[in-house]
Amino acid sequence: MGNWVVHYERVGAGDPGVAEEINGVIDAEARGQVATYEPSATKTNPWTLNVDGRLMKRPVTISALFTGKYNTDQPNMPFHTVATRVFDCRSGILIDWDNLFTDKKAGLARLAEQTKRIIPTVYAPPKRPGVWQFGSEVAPVDDNYRFWIPTDEGVELHFGDWQFGRGLPVITVGWSELQDLIAPEFQAITG
Repeated sequence: MGNWVVHYERVGAGDPGVAEEINGVIDAEARGQVATYEPSATKTNPWTLNVDGRLMKRPVTISALFTGKYNTDQPNMPFHTVATRVFDCRSGILIDWDNLFTDKKAGLARLAEQTKRIIPTVYAPPKRPGVWQFGSEVAPVDDNYRFWIPTDEGVELHFGDWQFGRGLPVITVGWSELQDLIAPEFQAITG
């Protein structure tokens, strides 16, 4: 009853071994997008899943950003999808909070602190008077900050649909807020 399409970019230049390593993970993520949404898709209505993946190259990194939309004729649709992968373009290894930060716990705490500060300045606060109330959606755990890419300005955090309401909120935590926690081998990531 469904139709899915995933369009994405792959690495096509540079060291062939590194490109093969990166492309293997990118291909797996593209397959994973379908494997995540197809099994739980409605069995009673026609549905679509359309995902686009694009690559971004920066000093020492190649990042893949997948965004998409699952849709069917049911309430609360469409559902927006997001996934990221960040690679060291020198070796092909995945960069995550475990190897990017010298202290993962401190790094996640900093991301949580900055998210609480930035989100209300980028997205409209609730209509009720008072301050934003944050709960588990900003807790300093991997699951809340799993989608990210490095940019010239800092760590661009992508949040999943429903983490802060509908849609895919995006904020950037500046390098100046994180630089003291970046591992020496990845300092060049800050540009």
